[in-house]
Amino acid sequence: MFTIARTLLTAGGIVVATVLALKIAILVLEPRLAFYPVRSYFETPVTAGLPFDDVFLQASDRVRLHAWFIPAAERAPGRLPITLLFFHGNAENVGGCLDVAALTRAAGHDLLLVDYRGYGQSDGQPSEAGLYRDGEAALRYLRGRPGVDASRIVLWGRSIGAAVAIRLAAADAAEGGGPTPAAPDGLPSGERAPTLAGVILESGFTSAPDLLRAGGHWILYAASGLGSYRFDSAARIGRVSAPLLVIHGTDDEIAPFVLGRRLYDLAPGRKEFVAIRGGGHNDLMPRHTAELWGAVQRFLDGLN
Repeated sequence: MFTIARTLLTAGGIVVATVLALKIAILVLEPRLAFYPVRSYFETPVTAGLPFDDVFLQASDRVRLHAWFIPAAERAPGRLPITLLFFHGNAENVGGCLDVAALTRAAGHDLLLVDYRGYGQSDGQPSEAGLYRDGEAALRYLRGRPGVDASRIVLWGRSIGAAVAIRLAAADAAEGGGPTPAAPDGLPSGERAPTLAGVILESGFTSAPDLLRAGGHWILYAASGLGSYRFDSAARIGRVSAPLLVIHGTDDEIAPFVLGRRLYDLAPGRKEFVAIRGGGHNDLMPRHTAELWGAVQRFLDGLN
């Protein structure tokens, strides 16, 4: 009897040790499996012929971030100024987003393109919590930038950037816009910043586990239960109060169409869903520009 008990205890200890070792291994490998940071720029505003401000921000944990501010070419008569804050996808950086910048500039909108930590010229290493801090830093910067109307800021997130936009918009709604930037003397003004004017989600997904399961990555899906990354947009989008535009390709091979539609269904308030027939995950802008930008432009015009 004693031998059986000892055997069971030993076996149980081995199982616990194995699970613990697996969890530690997954936590160590998680950033490498989840993120594909790109350092070099495919294009710059100089090569694209766009005027810009080279901007460096600091996240709340003191990580230095890089961004480009692309001003509008001119304001359309009678149109209130809109500033877009764009969060790019995973395996790219701001150098791959200048097609967006050319369109927003010509349409009379300002644009801030920001690189997450570990991407482009930004310092640090990416993580889920880190990307959220990067989004907060970018929004804080825009709200304090001269010439930007803080009540006319629209978030635009692509792929993993949609998760950043949702997290930021949900927190912003809960905080009533959040505190305004510090006054020149370094003290908070005590006022609340205006809430966001709108949110655009391009090729988003409900959560990281849903993404792995829908893509048939069953081993990674099982392992995700031991990891820390969730990007749980489904749990947050119900708190997004700003007008919402969701755009998704019907043939998205990375974030299946059903996940984008589910995000839309979970969202409250004023919202619009645009399905781009035949669109994949990474080709909406290069191959379906008219449909994608047409939807964005109609949405932005509706905010005025």
